[in-house]
Amino acid sequence: MAEFDAYASDYNDALNEGLKLTGEEKESFATGRVEWLKRRLKARPRKVLDFGCGTGTSCPFLISSLGVEQYTGLDPSSASIFEARARYAAPNASFEHDPAEIPEEAFDLAFTNGVFHHILPEHRAQAAALVWRSLKPGGYFAFWENNRWNPVVHFIMSRVPFDHDAQMLFPHQARRLLLDAGFEIDRTDYLFVFPAALKSLRPLEPSLCRLPLGGQYLVLARKPLSSPTTPAT
Repeated sequence: MAEFDAYASDYNDALNEGLKLTGEEKESFATGRVEWLKRRLKARPRKVLDFGCGTGTSCPFLISSLGVEQYTGLDPSSASIFEARARYAAPNASFEHDPAEIPEEAFDLAFTNGVFHHILPEHRAQAAALVWRSLKPGGYFAFWENNRWNPVVHFIMSRVPFDHDAQMLFPHQARRLLLDAGFEIDRTDYLFVFPAALKSLRPLEPSLCRLPLGGQYLVLARKPLSSPTTPAT
């Protein structure tokens, strides 16, 4: 995903151009994801790994909404990491380009959003294994992906230059990936059903979260308390 180096400086503008159809900007979705996750977690995570953090969009929301004490962002795009460090120079936030800098069994929560559709299918198991190793036993992996069942999502992604070659995962493919990596599946939720023009209907979203309607879905997975020292392959 180092090809994102070319988009690091104007990533936000490119993404917001694609999101115009929804009537919202990326910060609205970032807030929604973290607030929804907060409702689903059973305890406040102290340390979080943002896998595929890009330019750090989720960083302030994870710190402020979840009360995270230590945030670590990881992304293979060195230009994106440079941008993230410049934007979020907080003492409890760090950004890494090298996966070797990510310690094992150090995090209570791993978070990823719209990352795995940019990873080639043959490399996804390796990425999931890295996340598995980073989590403490009992730690959670919040796996957010764009909903491949939703035709509006396909249209929006066609308008975003770095999403043209994305290979989205169906929810069952995401669950299979995580199960094969050694995770237990806690739940699958669908979010972002109503655009800004229909925001008065958004209080209905919690009752619709089990239906594959929303623009994104969350697979919340857990590393078992008693886990082998190496992830499944």
